[in-house]
Amino acid sequence: MVADIEFLSIYSEMVLGTVAFMAIVATLRQTLGEALTAYQYVITRFFVDVGLVLVFISVAGLGIYSVYQDMDLAWKWMSWMCLGYYAFYVPHWLKMRLKVNEPPSITAIAVILSTAASSINLALVVFGVSNMELSTAVVLHMVVCLGSMVGVFLIFVGSFMHFEKGKS
Repeated sequence: MVADIEFLSIYSEMVLGTVAFMAIVATLRQTLGEALTAYQYVITRFFVDVGLVLVFISVAGLGIYSVYQDMDLAWKWMSWMCLGYYAFYVPHWLKMRLKVNEPPSITAIAVILSTAASSINLALVVFGVSNMELSTAVVLHMVVCLGSMVGVFLIFVGSFMHFEKGKS
């Protein structure tokens, strides 16, 4: 089964809604609570940056398809956009993340490993090392990126939600 254009429409709407919700929560946190810590700022930047790029990539795929009526071309360009973004953004984000000197959580490690694995898989497919359909690899990568974004948002929420024992 090959993914089609409907996936991109639904995906872009879903990611945009998710990013909007996350940005609203972060804004409300800062407005109604205390200022964001450096750590909270870095992880907020992660889910907003990644989310908006995912929307851009899926909308670009829709645009390529609408102009050329060639879904294979759209998947090819989207795969290069995903790999290019990953190659340039990860070093930048790691640099920002290392500055805050916060120990990584299990969720953060899972996000890093799953995103790296899906990126490596996508690269293997793009360069013809794997037999997986390109559309499948792009969809897999984009779904993993969405999951990563949600995982980092949960880290953000956990950074200011505290439970005190003995209180109900």
